[in-house]
Amino acid sequence: MTLRQRQDGDGEGSTANQTTDPASGSLDVRLDADRLATAADAAMAIADECRLTVDDGMAFRARDPADVAMAELRLDREAFDAYEADEATFGVALDRLGDAVSLAGDEPVRLTLGESGRFDVSAGAVEYAFAPIAAEAVRAVEWVDAGSVAASATMAAGDLRRAVRAADLVADHATFTVDADERTLTVAASGDTDDVRLDFDESDLDALEAGAVESLYSVDYLRDIARAIPSGVSVTVEFVGEGEGGCPLSLDHPIAGGAGTGRWLLAPRIRR
Repeated sequence: MTLRQRQDGDGEGSTANQTTDPASGSLDVRLDADRLATAADAAMAIADECRLTVDDGMAFRARDPADVAMAELRLDREAFDAYEADEATFGVALDRLGDAVSLAGDEPVRLTLGESGRFDVSAGAVEYAFAPIAAEAVRAVEWVDAGSVAASATMAAGDLRRAVRAADLVADHATFTVDADERTLTVAASGDTDDVRLDFDESDLDALEAGAVESLYSVDYLRDIARAIPSGVSVTVEFVGEGEGGCPLSLDHPIAGGAGTGRWLLAPRIRR
């Protein structure tokens, strides 16, 4: 099953070697390197490229090539130490941005758009310039509400990561079940020889809106997403829509010390 979302352009295929014409407008922002790295690294859990939208903050939006998952990592205006920018959308090769930010060390990062249309990343004595990708050449994601919520829970990121890690030990897929009568969220996996099951009741969760849900998801995607979620935060887990064969899984959590938000949507695996 693939995710369905509105698109702001065709943007099919990998285009890491395509560059855009020099962009118009201005971009001159400064922020902690960790905050920029957190958003960029998290987006890489889904894809190698993303669309970076500058609009009273920054949003990294990524859609994986198989149309199984999408992500939005947003840094709000308050995440920045300095911010001067016109509204714009760029395509970004995430590994190149990550390489540039990794050179910053403990220094704040300044990200500007040069006259040549290239990104200039500077931190202390380090300067790194690279060209964006044409935005229309990157797979497009416009985040929209996925539909009605069949059930939801809010849990510690560490508990979600532990459940995914346990499932990864025995199988390629994990079943998420919400029992409306028992008021529990269960993550279980069954392999050729081993089984694992973790039950979370209301005392283990920050919140629970129970409805009858049972959906199967790829552990590979769950593992990469769970690793990208910061430690020590709460994650809102929602089972959205009423699709035959399972519900898309929506995850929402803070990043950048609460000055930003991470959102994910993962399609269920159809049982055969």
